[in-house]
Amino acid sequence: MGSSSIFEDDVEIIRNADLFTEEHTPAEILCRDDVMQDYVNALKPVYKGRPPRNAFLYGDTGVGKTAATKYLLQELDADIDSRNADAPGDERGFTYVRVNCQNLAPADGTASSYQVAIALVNELRDGETVSSTGYAAREVYEMLYDELDAIGGTVLIVLDEVDRVGESDTLLYDLPRARDIGYVENTRIGLIGISNDYTFRSNLSPKVRDTLCETEIKFPAYTAEELEEIIEARAERALHPDTYGKEVLSLCAALAVRNSSGSARRAMDLLKQAAEHAENEGHVPIEPDDVYAAKEELDYGDMVESVADQDQHKQLILSAVARLDADGRTPVRTKAIHAAYRRLAQAAGDDPLSQRGMYNHLTRLDMLGFLHSYQNNEGLRGGQYNTYELSEALTVAQVRDAIAESELPLDGVSLDIERILRDAGLVDT
Repeated sequence: MGSSSIFEDDVEIIRNADLFTEEHTPAEILCRDDVMQDYVNALKPVYKGRPPRNAFLYGDTGVGKTAATKYLLQELDADIDSRNADAPGDERGFTYVRVNCQNLAPADGTASSYQVAIALVNELRDGETVSSTGYAAREVYEMLYDELDAIGGTVLIVLDEVDRVGESDTLLYDLPRARDIGYVENTRIGLIGISNDYTFRSNLSPKVRDTLCETEIKFPAYTAEELEEIIEARAERALHPDTYGKEVLSLCAALAVRNSSGSARRAMDLLKQAAEHAENEGHVPIEPDDVYAAKEELDYGDMVESVADQDQHKQLILSAVARLDADGRTPVRTKAIHAAYRRLAQAAGDDPLSQRGMYNHLTRLDMLGFLHSYQNNEGLRGGQYNTYELSEALTVAQVRDAIAESELPLDGVSLDIERILRDAGLVDT
């Protein structure tokens, strides 16, 4: 008799977890007929061997922009290959490349045209990659256009999260005009920008806006009914039969509409997490309580990720407030937060900001919903001042997990809270 593994569950609900990943491209894009037709029309010139049209796709996270792009570009590539095979001698080359600009930008910052160009060069090259530093901008652009010209035919460049490209948007203007300008001779270049932020276009220079937004396609939020149809189709392939019911699918869809503006990604994550929760608990089918547990777990992780995405000074400030909170000292005044922040910054090997400089970050964290501020007025005796504490949406544990994820060297760093408050003149806050 063989021994069972400690990693085995008593029940098995998920049969293909890969179908829940963002990398998965579905065989059919559901509930997007009108948008897909607009997108097909924008890509038709490439199929017909004409100059490509540039396109700007916008809509909230999880509404199908990237999935539709991957699906249609794969279809376009296959259709062009098929046509070329049927008509030898009339071959029209087609290539597409995708870069996520969010991966190029520092936390709470933007990516430059230089960084985007480096990423594109490395995507286009089969062999040796280019370092992200050490080259003049002109050298990098020359490398990029050399790579593009060597390909020939039509090249579509997809810039996901294009809103993370800052004011240095030169590349967005030059790429589609590269052939006219003389940067390339053999290649026609088209640009597809994808963004969760429609207001991004208003920050572009007029010449870039006219280029990138030649065709605009809006992806609206999914309704609960549409989300249910989408996740039902995915569940049929990703989960074992008889392990879920309509009630669970409806709940995942409803929660995704309520908490994430109709995001299919959120609905998928809820279903997968609920399935894993049911497996861990050892019961079939998935129950509504599993979905609610999944929601709590995802909400926790989302907040940790949001804190980890902040720049280092904001993380240090949040860590300072969390430590004061854990000691029961919040709401607390700015000067006490600054004293704790200063010690943490020094421990992390960073130069601490002045109290005034830190205050700008503090107010930003309040605006973002990580902190809650209170205005206090003690009249002539004490004057007016603000106090801060962690918001209801953020816990001390989440801040600790985010700091660990960011790999800030604060593990084992302790603070003498009493001394900090005494030095700030706030012993009895």
